[in-house]
Amino acid sequence: MDINNYIDLCVINNSHYDISFVVYKILKDKYRYVKNNSWEYLDKNNNWVRDIKQTNLIYSIKTDVYKYFIKRSIEWNENKILINNDILNNNIMSSKILIISSKLKENKYISAIIKESQQFFI
Repeated sequence: MDINNYIDLCVINNSHYDISFVVYKILKDKYRYVKNNSWEYLDKNNNWVRDIKQTNLIYSIKTDVYKYFIKRSIEWNENKILINNDILNNNIMSSKILIISSKLKENKYISAIIKESQQFFI
């Protein structure tokens, strides 16, 4: 499955688990979970560096992951994806993905997603 299918599943299932899995799919080569709420990121020199207070991870979710959700919302809104030629369904999917993307800017929501994501990044 490609990333767009996983994003669509976030709307269908509406769970932190699915959103965390999308985060993992997008950021899996850039971050890793070490232990005890400790994360590392890959720097420019391909060295793993401790991510203090998950600052870089939070930033990546607010920017990189957010962009994927916005892009998918636009695709739905522009009717590139048709389900039985149902434009109304496209608008609903686009709106729901936008709602999720707006949550990806909230620190409290991101904290919950990061906690759920730990299992994927080990």
